[in-house]
Amino acid sequence: MTSTPVDLPKMVTGETLEQACVKAAEDMGYKARPKDEFSIRYSLGSIHQHNDYDETNIRIGNLIPALQVRGIEKGKDQNRFFIWTGWPHGLASNKRVQEYLSAISKYLL
Repeated sequence: MTSTPVDLPKMVTGETLEQACVKAAEDMGYKARPKDEFSIRYSLGSIHQHNDYDETNIRIGNLIPALQVRGIEKGKDQNRFFIWTGWPHGLASNKRVQEYLSAISKYLL
């Protein structure tokens, strides 16, 4: 399993980055499955449970995952995200990952 940081040339919103990642996956013939991740927090008193948004992760692939995009933060500007490969995150080659990143670039520049 490998986590690789990807630096963006400019700040973009998390929403813009998510859309670019999904469109790039579709361009390459992959399905993209975004999933918002939340953490649970409690506050004392009358015990309230809170679900706090952490990040959005996208599984890229068809039957077998090719890669995973992690670290998209909706509601914030960001200039970095992460690509995860290796089992169980994905089996894409370095060449295929680079092709995917090139496809993302088309939507962000």
